[in-house]
Amino acid sequence: MMFCTNCGATLPDQAKFCNRCGQAVQVALRPLCLACGAPLADRSAPCASCGARHRTCTKCGRLLPVSALVCTGCAALLDTAPAYALAAEEFEHPAMQQVNQTLRQSIILNQMAESISARVGKPWYESCFNSVQVTDKQYAKLGELAAIAARRIGFARVPSVYIEADRGYQSNTYGSEADAFVNVGMFLPKLLADRELLFILGHEFGHLLCRHALWMTVSLFLCGQSRSNIMSEGLLALLSNPLKILESGVESMIMNWMRVADLTADRAALLVCGDISVARRTLFLLYFKSRRELEEVDVEAWARQQENQDAAMAEVSQIMTSATPYLGLRLRALGEFYASPRYGQLRDKVEAGCGLALADLFDAKGALAKYAKPAKPAPAATNRAPPDGGTAVKAVRRKVKVVEGACPKCGRRFARPLEALPDGQVVELRCQGCRAKFKINLGGLRLPAAVEPRSLPPDTEESS
Repeated sequence: MMFCTNCGATLPDQAKFCNRCGQAVQVALRPLCLACGAPLADRSAPCASCGARHRTCTKCGRLLPVSALVCTGCAALLDTAPAYALAAEEFEHPAMQQVNQTLRQSIILNQMAESISARVGKPWYESCFNSVQVTDKQYAKLGELAAIAARRIGFARVPSVYIEADRGYQSNTYGSEADAFVNVGMFLPKLLADRELLFILGHEFGHLLCRHALWMTVSLFLCGQSRSNIMSEGLLALLSNPLKILESGVESMIMNWMRVADLTADRAALLVCGDISVARRTLFLLYFKSRRELEEVDVEAWARQQENQDAAMAEVSQIMTSATPYLGLRLRALGEFYASPRYGQLRDKVEAGCGLALADLFDAKGALAKYAKPAKPAPAATNRAPPDGGTAVKAVRRKVKVVEGACPKCGRRFARPLEALPDGQVVELRCQGCRAKFKINLGGLRLPAAVEPRSLPPDTEESS
């Protein structure tokens, strides 16, 4: 048996090209260790050279690290439960079926959708936007988050995910029913913590699971990127042009569908991230685009305030002035789903079926544990005892970095870092000019706690 040295796939005898990665590669009679490159006696046995363990993708035969969650060759998820899957009907927003039916009744819109579906796909996206596809070598951490989200939502493989530069704070799902993909704005990984990014990916994968990709692409082509609304050009412009009324009617129909689709995808995202606080915080950051604003607002309290607003009036205002759901209405809808018995049933289903415990994958700050930076060691405690049992010297050593003064004999200025001075309350220095020795009494320093001193006039004593 032979193996591709590029991707590790099993190859037929005398193969010249890999039937998985398509590249002309040399073949090896034995697979090579992914860690050190040494030949492996057996794919299931540890490497004799470095001890690394491997596994084989059951879909394409690629050699993978034993800890891999997803095949880097065919994007198939590994170790998934065969019987586990979520259906869109299990978590859809109550209005989803109604708006879907409204769209299906429009013959013109469906003809447009079919025409767009036949022409739009990944090649169109890759040529129209400045984007980078997420792989194991490009934005690897986001790729791992995508694998976690796909596994929790019940996919058999990880959808294609792109990092996009043109719309830095947005995420979208595009493509046809047969070939859909997700884009994530390049600023979102910098703004959001890893578990918050998991909510974003869960939202977009929820669109995919509910087969929203086609109509989201149609909305981009028919209504534009700005997602206009029926009041965008004013009421007088609308009434003065009968064709504009018809156009706005179609546009309003699509925009109403988009709002309900977002509410549905939020439910999927909550099931994926598994924490209502993370979900609320992520939605807040998406709208305000600043963690500084998050520090000024209690999101939980703000969400409760939104519950006291007139929901009917907010719905009307949203239709007239906004093409996306208001944040307040969005948080309220998500909170109602979270409090429902349905959510509890689906949460238990996800936790039992996906085989991944989020508590084992993320640390307390919401970062993927395997990518988290190690904590900085605490500074070593000083061995110098403060005089008279006080704390003046400690305070000086914490605040003052440099001791400055002048030689008492020749007047030459000097500056010495505290860390460079010898231990003791009284230290001896030598002038670099006249070479005279003098002493500084550190134990005699008394500085107000609220003052940040810039220099210390030494308590000096000439010794030679």
